[in-house]
Amino acid sequence: MIYNDLISQENDWGKETGMTNKAKPDKDKRGVLVCISGKSQNELVKLRRDNTIFGREKADIIVSDLEVSATHCQIQCIEDTYHIFDMNSSNGTFVNGQRIVKARLKEGDVLEIGKTVFRFGLEDEKNVRHIPTLYSSTKRSDKTTSLVDTLIERELKLANKVFLEIVVTYGNNHRETIELHQKVAYIGRASSFGSFDQDTEISRKHLMIKLNDTGEVFIEDQGSTNGAFLNGQKITGMHRVQPTDEVRVGRCVLKITAKT
Repeated sequence: MIYNDLISQENDWGKETGMTNKAKPDKDKRGVLVCISGKSQNELVKLRRDNTIFGREKADIIVSDLEVSATHCQIQCIEDTYHIFDMNSSNGTFVNGQRIVKARLKEGDVLEIGKTVFRFGLEDEKNVRHIPTLYSSTKRSDKTTSLVDTLIERELKLANKVFLEIVVTYGNNHRETIELHQKVAYIGRASSFGSFDQDTEISRKHLMIKLNDTGEVFIEDQGSTNGAFLNGQKITGMHRVQPTDEVRVGRCVLKITAKT
């Protein structure tokens, strides 16, 4: 495992930077990743304050690695603490040599995504203002527009203009369209919208729906009793949802779309 080859370097890095696993994140700290193995070794990237998506094709962090899925994993900042979530990738996401579905990150943790390895750290916000939050390990010498440039342009256009549309077909075949102008919503019997409280197969807090700034929708089961299903398959971890996908919770079928 790559982690075992790099673990001895971690202590030296911690001494050089002054970062240790005991340090606690706060609002003045920003998560950063140092690429320590792969095509862009020693390059630094700053994590977003909300969520940062990693993948080979469509992501904030573009990793040019054939073992990396198109949308591989994401790191979320939750109450000033960074957590990593695998997004049902083909080859898995590893933290300190262990394959994870989700994990809380500590300074010095080593992240393996395909053959590309990053080390997680925390830096003073004022020291990393110049570092971009969008990144690509693919170097381009031509003048064509890169995918990262396209994502930046799209993000600027969609910022604060995207909302969730959920078309629900209830167990009694009644259909309802729900518009939510928020980035995170929870489906369950405790929801303040919809009629999910009428379905006894749905847990109080059943499914999380997350909309990112680029208009992509993700779902995650919240430890529900009966599970959540994407196109007939029971899910664990975070999954991206396409407009044509069917999401089932209890006896309800959901079609979830980002609208502008």
